[in-house]
Amino acid sequence: MVMKRLSLTLPFLCGILFLIGCTSLPALSVQPESPEVLLVNITPLNATMFEQRLQVDLRVRNPNDFDLEVTGLDFTLHLNDQRLARGLTNKTSTIPRLGNAVISVETTTSTLDVIRHLLKLSQRQEVSYQVDGFLYVQGARLPFENKGVLLDTNEISGSSPGS
Repeated sequence: MVMKRLSLTLPFLCGILFLIGCTSLPALSVQPESPEVLLVNITPLNATMFEQRLQVDLRVRNPNDFDLEVTGLDFTLHLNDQRLARGLTNKTSTIPRLGNAVISVETTTSTLDVIRHLLKLSQRQEVSYQVDGFLYVQGARLPFENKGVLLDTNEISGSSPGS
């Protein structure tokens, strides 16, 4: 009788322990999908002889079916394949599930680098950008990279590249 009772309760207790173990797993046991990060705006702030402060606005699109609790952002911004600035922030932000939000980061770059970029821009037909880096969320570091064209002078002037 005791063996029969033990043989009935042992599987039940094992099942209970298994369920308790499963509930203690973290809610985000799957790796979140990397967000899409787009350059929205670059605003010059104050400048000195040696450094230029910029505010860089980035739109973060969350393709996941859950909110992303962002705890930090680390990115590098390139214009025409030349590094312009690196931005870091530890501001917290929530990107809604299947939604987006703009994160503004103040960064510093060399005034000489800005002047070099401006001189090279006068010789080019387009202004391209690349932004890449990492978005920090609870327990994960999500990489991102995005490229695009900010300004195509051929489109503005109406001329074609071959003419």
